[in-house]
Amino acid sequence: MIRTETLRMATAGGAGVSTGTATTPSAVVGEILGVLLNYTTQPATTDVTLATAGEGGGPAYNILVLTNLNVDGYFAPRKGAVDAAGAAIAASFVPFVVADKLTLSLAQGDVVATDGLVGTIFYDDKR
Repeated sequence: MIRTETLRMATAGGAGVSTGTATTPSAVVGEILGVLLNYTTQPATTDVTLATAGEGGGPAYNILVLTNLNVDGYFAPRKGAVDAAGAAIAASFVPFVVADKLTLSLAQGDVVATDGLVGTIFYDDKR
């Protein structure tokens, strides 16, 4: 079943150097289909990362990294597929599979007290 998890964050710091984070309250289990980002008056220097929190028994890893971007949009992150021997399969990509809390982070932004960035994560829990 397709599900969503929405993260809202305030940012603090100074103009062009503010940061913020928001983490899902519980683990997201399934395949990441996409992320809808809605910025509130952030500068073109803004960096955004969606990553696992590293609390699900495995390491934390990045799912989506956007640098110098402040345009609302839908992003469908994928990773390169590999064969049974670990060799890359040319031009083949698969969704990220997660079983962990997810953290959305913003850096190099401006101060916004509420909803400096709203990210909606779409995932398939395969139920």
